[in-house]
Amino acid sequence: MRWATLILGSTLLLRQGTGLAQTPEATAEMQEMAHATEEMQGGRFADAERILAALVQRDPASSQAWLALGMARLRLGESAPAVQALSRAAELKPGLANTHLFLGIAYSQENKLEDAARALGEEIRLQPGSSEAQMWLGVVELKAGHPELATEPLDRAAALAPNDLNILEYRGQAHSEVAHESYAAMARIDPDSWHVHKVQGQLYAMQNQHTEAIAEFKKALQGTPNNSDLYDELGTEYRKNGDTQPALEAFRHELELSPGNPIAMYNLASLEIERDQAADGVPLLERVIGNYAGAPSAYYYLGRGEDALDREPEAESALEQALKLHPDVALQTQIQFELTRVYRKLGKTEESKAAIRELTRLKALNNGDAGGLNGSGQATAKN
Repeated sequence: MRWATLILGSTLLLRQGTGLAQTPEATAEMQEMAHATEEMQGGRFADAERILAALVQRDPASSQAWLALGMARLRLGESAPAVQALSRAAELKPGLANTHLFLGIAYSQENKLEDAARALGEEIRLQPGSSEAQMWLGVVELKAGHPELATEPLDRAAALAPNDLNILEYRGQAHSEVAHESYAAMARIDPDSWHVHKVQGQLYAMQNQHTEAIAEFKKALQGTPNNSDLYDELGTEYRKNGDTQPALEAFRHELELSPGNPIAMYNLASLEIERDQAADGVPLLERVIGNYAGAPSAYYYLGRGEDALDREPEAESALEQALKLHPDVALQTQIQFELTRVYRKLGKTEESKAAIRELTRLKALNNGDAGGLNGSGQATAKN
């Protein structure tokens, strides 16, 4: 379990000693603490527990010994005795690192979730940078059926430890449960609301059920016919479904409702170029690049459009600029393919051969996303 790893890590702190004056008795206590620490590090928690139980009998004022005893008991699955030992450590030295963390975990094992939340909150007050305490507070709130209270500490934990898979899993669970509760509440309040149809459409879209998503987005638009975001989602689903003409119409509506939106311009222009309407798409892409110059996919489609209009020097320039922006492998592959054609038209034999070699290499690597395009060729957050 997660807390077992925490216990082993915390035993390293106990090696630093008890902080007592160097009397013979204190030296002996430190040696016993070191022995108990070694036993815990070796996974011999029952042996460590015996050493520490004897130690606190002889020196009941040792907060570190009580902390170590609570940790050993917790690892042995003795949650109630662990609570007693850890509570005593907290009484003796309230600021002792990790005491309230382990106390919170022990209370959680006892299913005393309010006590667990209080203990973990105290650990966070003492150590606001503890991703472990933040995570465990979120875990306790999830266990208590309060996902809305779990999201904040789990978000903080993720900010402190962005690559921790445990934290990310619990964070995703909390947000998912909150979203589910919100959607269920929306459906109870007004099951035919455009908001409900929009959410249902998005859920279908996530499952690649494009026909069903289209139907839901169309229902949503009946309730809010001037919602440009809905036309964006509708057009995207039509495009993924291979229905390019209604996708074009949806993107045109989106641009009419949001005329300065570069994403709306990109969506329409890129689809126009795919449908051999480069004369319409290229001017829009030039406007996109004027406001959104860091998007390799915009230069890629501009290059395709310029090539379709027999403007090969302009196509070459746009495609080479797309490469300079470091797109992902899938988009690089598409760019190199277009460049081989453009170089041949320009009579650049060596450049064409080099592009073919690079294209062959990229095809072997091409198992990622499109670096600025999604599966249907649309702009993504990477742009």
